[in-house]
Amino acid sequence: MRIVKPLNFNWYFAKKMDNLTIDDMTLVNIPHSNIETTLTHVNELDYQFESVYKKKLDVNKAEDKRYFIEFDGVLHKASLSVNDLFVGEHLGGYTRFKFEITHQLKEGENWITVDVDSRESLNIPPFGKTIDYLTYGGIYREVRLIETPQAYIEDVRIHTKNLLTDPTIDIEVVTTGGKQTKAILLDQQHVLVEATANIGSRIRLQYPVTLWDIDQPKLYDIEIWLDDDDHMTINTGFKEAEFRKDGFYLNGKNVKINGLNRHQIYPHVGYAMPKSAQVLDAKILKETVNTVRTSHYPQSHHFINACDALGLLVFMEAPGWQFIGDDLWKENYKFQVKCMVREFRHHPSIILWGVRVNESADDHNLYDQTNQIARLLDDRPTGGVRCFSFSEELEDVYTYNDFIHSGHNVLLKPKDEVFKQDRPYVITEFNGHMFPTKTFDHAAKRLEHALRYANIMNAYMGDELITGAFGWQYIDYNTHKEFGAPDRVCYHGVYDMFRLPKQAAHVYRSQISDIPYMAVLNGMDIGDYEESFVDHMYVASNCDMIEVYQNERFIGEFYPDKVTFPHLKHPLFVINDFYGDAYQMDLGISKQASQSYIKMAHDVAKRGGLDKLTKEDYIDRKSLNIGWQMYGKYVANWGSGAFTYTLKGHYKDQIIERKIGPYQTYTYDIQSDQTDLYIEDTYDVQRITIQAIDNLGQEKPYCFDGFSIETNGSIELIGPSQIALIGGRYAFWIKSKEKGKGTVHIKNYKIDRTLTFQVY
Repeated sequence: MRIVKPLNFNWYFAKKMDNLTIDDMTLVNIPHSNIETTLTHVNELDYQFESVYKKKLDVNKAEDKRYFIEFDGVLHKASLSVNDLFVGEHLGGYTRFKFEITHQLKEGENWITVDVDSRESLNIPPFGKTIDYLTYGGIYREVRLIETPQAYIEDVRIHTKNLLTDPTIDIEVVTTGGKQTKAILLDQQHVLVEATANIGSRIRLQYPVTLWDIDQPKLYDIEIWLDDDDHMTINTGFKEAEFRKDGFYLNGKNVKINGLNRHQIYPHVGYAMPKSAQVLDAKILKETVNTVRTSHYPQSHHFINACDALGLLVFMEAPGWQFIGDDLWKENYKFQVKCMVREFRHHPSIILWGVRVNESADDHNLYDQTNQIARLLDDRPTGGVRCFSFSEELEDVYTYNDFIHSGHNVLLKPKDEVFKQDRPYVITEFNGHMFPTKTFDHAAKRLEHALRYANIMNAYMGDELITGAFGWQYIDYNTHKEFGAPDRVCYHGVYDMFRLPKQAAHVYRSQISDIPYMAVLNGMDIGDYEESFVDHMYVASNCDMIEVYQNERFIGEFYPDKVTFPHLKHPLFVINDFYGDAYQMDLGISKQASQSYIKMAHDVAKRGGLDKLTKEDYIDRKSLNIGWQMYGKYVANWGSGAFTYTLKGHYKDQIIERKIGPYQTYTYDIQSDQTDLYIEDTYDVQRITIQAIDNLGQEKPYCFDGFSIETNGSIELIGPSQIALIGGRYAFWIKSKEKGKGTVHIKNYKIDRTLTFQVY
């Protein structure tokens, strides 16, 4: 029988040096980053070195068995030796690989050695020029030992034709011997159907499966047996997915792709995060979009498994960024495409293979071959992300980065200005570097960031020629010195590096939430705006209507702005009346008659005051002064008490409430995603967030308070023990050391808080 043993604990690690001994090495666990970085100002040279990992492995070796060691990801060149006997070498940091070690392994004590080269000078994708993201180093995904019989299952491919009309599942099994294969379809461990076939023939299962869908992501297990000696289980789902000229169809239903790009980067540890952190990303994205692009490389199986389970569509992309190298480089790129498709083809969430180096020039021979490789190995269509119009059209879906919008010009290029043929069209990046936005930027900029996403989303949602689009980017990320802000961070995310939402994320989330959702995108603090002018409040919400109160005074009912955002499922609310019945109550003027006063007052405010006007601007000085006084009283609040606004959102038969306005006190909302950690195949992590919140429940984006963090017991801290809020928030991860209780002590001049965790 096949036995799979995780090998993630108790590795010895050190930088490579002459005469290295175990005494020179540090004990680490996998996933592991070869260095722990700072949060910002990361120097890419720090992780570019050669290192060595060693592990002692005790084996009861059986003569009738074969042994393999499998790595899910090593950055970026791995050379494996067992008992000082060379086994093999793998190039590429983003795909799984395994080596047979049967002949190098011996009974009893063995030593596994992995020499890792993390330098970016390697002649492999994505390297060759400076890259707009960091690539880190180390054995950053899990490792396992696999024991099989002499005749074992080498590969499996599942074929379906049209499950909407034909409930047939054909299974192709590649073996190294044996006589007969068997497949068993299970649902929650309940056997549905099974069938057998001789070696070399496909197994045919006939069963009317429930199709996998974004709203009902139904998964099944398929057990594959070789005789009665070897078996493996594949968790998968079945769907009918097709890109047509008029859109993407899932199980016969048109689905508009509304997505984000994802980097797998985390603070301090780069790529090296275990299952729970990967699953958390998938959960956040599922609450935000319906599709994710794995820019610009294949990502963790834990993340893709979670996409399968949650119903999040995936565009999986091979590693690369703008550069195409020499013949050896191209051979490795083709190898990476092959590895990607074979490794991930049983994931039902994947709908498209990226087989072209992101934003590279045309290369007919290379991309003709990568398309052929993907099509030979799987039935799903191909795409290839480019950044210039009228690129050669070799892929099934034309995918293009559209960064034309700069705030005041056209939102997206017309399709006929991008490519010639009539085929499916997906925009794979927009916004991003066009308007980098930090969590602590002023309110007008944070609002503009959100509005740019809302406007472009409205544009592609309403364009039948665009299958969908992916915003750039899910999170802020560390980058090379040639890119990003002075702290070497690209602030392109709709979430920050801690996975906490910016205003733009609320626009996405309001479109997808099936519970009442309401987020005010900008405040009314006049000191946050040029010339102290603010006359609109934007709200991202799925509510049907919002009541607005100024202090206790009812202003009015507001409805989604279907004129500005007609194609959004839930248009933004624009609160642009802060007077209500004030003119009638104060001056006896009707609502209709007051509109001219309001317009004049706002025009004056935009210009900076009455002294900025000329005689020709307004003839009726009396009316102008009335409007100006009312504006100062009910909108600008110059020299008087600022207003507190209460918003009551009506969602079906529920009401949710938000308040914005001047605060009296503030404290900290400290939360952990979970209080339990589980040591399974590897260690576990949990995220703890700290957010400054005032007495009205508002976040405080200009709060930069400092904290000390101390961990005790069965957990330890990832990152520094002295931190400061960034834009009113911060997050850090803890990791398990051993089973038992652990505590996190968070302290500053205002609070002294202890959180307790249980490690199982």
